[in-house]
Amino acid sequence: MATMLRSWTMLAALVVCLLLCWSSFSVAYPAKPVMPNNNAPPEEWAKYHAAVRHYVNLITRQRYGKRETPEEMAWLLFGADSNQDFEPR
Repeated sequence: MATMLRSWTMLAALVVCLLLCWSSFSVAYPAKPVMPNNNAPPEEWAKYHAAVRHYVNLITRQRYGKRETPEEMAWLLFGADSNQDFEPR
């Protein structure tokens, strides 16, 4: 009886952890802006376009690390090449 209760407790804990993990994925991205109807005034369309611009900027921003120049990336990926006379900064 105790092992059966323990297995149910472990299963319940696992389900709770999975639900918490899935809920964190749902807030990773902001909600998409709602498009106004076709008869909306120009002010609402301006707000919508500003919201879309903000949404796209949030979704497409670089999140990790600092940007490297193409030459630095080539040096990091392929090593020093005798044909090139530049070094990484």
